[in-house]
Amino acid sequence: MSLDDQELSAQIRRHATRYTAPEGLRAGIRAQVALADAGRATPAARPQSARRRWFDFSAGIAALNWRTASVSFVFGLACAVFVVPVVQRLNLHQPLDAELVADHVRALGTGPLIQVASSDRHTVKPWFQGRIDYAPPVFDFVAEGFPLRGGRIEHVRGNAVATLAYARDLHTIDLYVWPSEARMAPLRNISRGFNVVHWADGAMEYWAVSDVEGAELERFAQLWQARAVTQ
Repeated sequence: MSLDDQELSAQIRRHATRYTAPEGLRAGIRAQVALADAGRATPAARPQSARRRWFDFSAGIAALNWRTASVSFVFGLACAVFVVPVVQRLNLHQPLDAELVADHVRALGTGPLIQVASSDRHTVKPWFQGRIDYAPPVFDFVAEGFPLRGGRIEHVRGNAVATLAYARDLHTIDLYVWPSEARMAPLRNISRGFNVVHWADGAMEYWAVSDVEGAELERFAQLWQARAVTQ
């Protein structure tokens, strides 16, 4: 998942740590500018031949280019030292539920929401073979009001992840599933108005994302847990 430029700028303004450039770096920049200015200095004006005037003009252009290149280099170095670590830290520390909500919204808006469309778990589960390196459990809860719609592959922090799509009335529930040895009871959170329920059973980790009511999403997680125990 990736942020657009406007949202990334807003995130940086809210969360990025501001640094003051060290005196050594600022002194280096001033020295580079002073050297560039010195290189631009020319003798006092006096009658010159056309050839001399052309030489001075060329020298001025070269000095200007040197100054521009010097300042650009120093500015780029400063960005590499101070800006890039801030952006990396922002990405690494962004909550996972916010990333999954962004993936969910993108899939709803531009797709694909479903790459294998079927309400039959015996069709959906085999579809993942050869596409990811694990076999996710797949259940259908049509009798309980959460019919399976299909599945797709999402990429979460560089990993291919099985994503199952369920329906609840007119709402869509995305369930992200990947291997994990952790165990935890369902925990609900709200991110950007979307409900997120996260749990793990010692074999898989699950993240359910939807705009359905929180109690409904928690019931979905409970149904999944009960079904997983009997399989």
